Amino acid sequence: MSIPVYPPSPVAPPPALVVDGQYQFGTYDGPIPIINPLDVGGADQRFHPLRRANRNMRLKEWEAFQLGDDDWFVLGAVYNAKALGLIQVIAVNKHAGTLTRWQVKMPPPTLSVARGLLGSSSRGRVADFRVEVGNHLDRGRLDVDAHHPGKRDLPSMGLHVTGRCGPDEAAHLVVVHPFSADRALYSHKVMMPMAGNLVIGGDHVGFAEDRGFAILDDHHGDYPRPMRYDWVTAARRNAAGVVEGFNLTHNQILDPAQFNENAIWIGDQLHRLPPVTVERPQGPWGKWLIRDASGAVDITFTPTVRSTMHVGPGKVLAEYYAPYGWYEGAIEAEHASLNVDGMFGVGEQKRITL
Repeated sequence: MSIPVYPPSPVAPPPALVVDGQYQFGTYDGPIPIINPLDVGGADQRFHPLRRANRNMRLKEWEAFQLGDDDWFVLGAVYNAKALGLIQVIAVNKHAGTLTRWQVKMPPPTLSVARGLLGSSSRGRVADFRVEVGNHLDRGRLDVDAHHPGKRDLPSMGLHVTGRCGPDEAAHLVVVHPFSADRALYSHKVMMPMAGNLVIGGDHVGFAEDRGFAILDDHHGDYPRPMRYDWVTAARRNAAGVVEGFNLTHNQILDPAQFNENAIWIGDQLHRLPPVTVERPQGPWGKWLIRDASGAVDITFTPTVRSTMHVGPGKVLAEYYAPYGWYEGAIEAEHASLNVDGMFGVGEQKRITL
């Protein structure tokens, strides 16, 4: 195997995602104040309504979260694919291997995905089902609120949590990845301690005191078509109560050795990683093998809870597998290592032409 080459450390963020019509490609250690993807291309682009509308329709935008404790793993999102809007909360009991999903598709204009995480919110509501993510990163705080009244065989759900992501509690990974000179993927990820409540069917089921964690995943991408990527993530509180976890992605960006969002988090420290590949020799429900060329990343994901969402005949418009399960193996960063044995998380295999 080759000697691992690690990406450069994040630097201070620019004032905006697009400055003077150009994406600010790079990796940053804090929020970019202004997320303005429609301004790429200079004045002609910014003030031409048809060009702005076309670029806006190409953007895939969502704010997602993963959170949990020793017993529960919850994924939620406010998602705008422009052809389709979606709000969802999925609660997985790690040890029972059960999944409960509250989800509704909706017209994209009826939901809102924040462009910027300083005093903003992403939210969607259909009847009495609502999901809202309150972004207060300028105050080191993330709020997640969701409610569903239940219906027929679907229990009611109430979720209210607060994550703490100030400089002494969490590390930010903000990457502006190039697909081309004028097409980019912006993502902002941070793992943090969390406290709050999850109530299902009237029963308080989570979260254990001082064991909660949360992951913020803000995402705006002007993807090629079809859109493709592989993604795995997991987090936990270790024996000392410190949040630790990882994020690994294989996607369509240029120069992944420089711009990838692969990293481990340990408390308020972030450690970047080389590009990875994901292999599934037994298909999406068998073991996933996540590795890099040097051996710095060598982990296995074993799905135990299935989740899919396909669209169109023969999955022609969207083919999406998102199982939950257990990880094992080790990740070696340049200045830290993480043993992932016994970590629980999620993986995605996605191809979308919508």
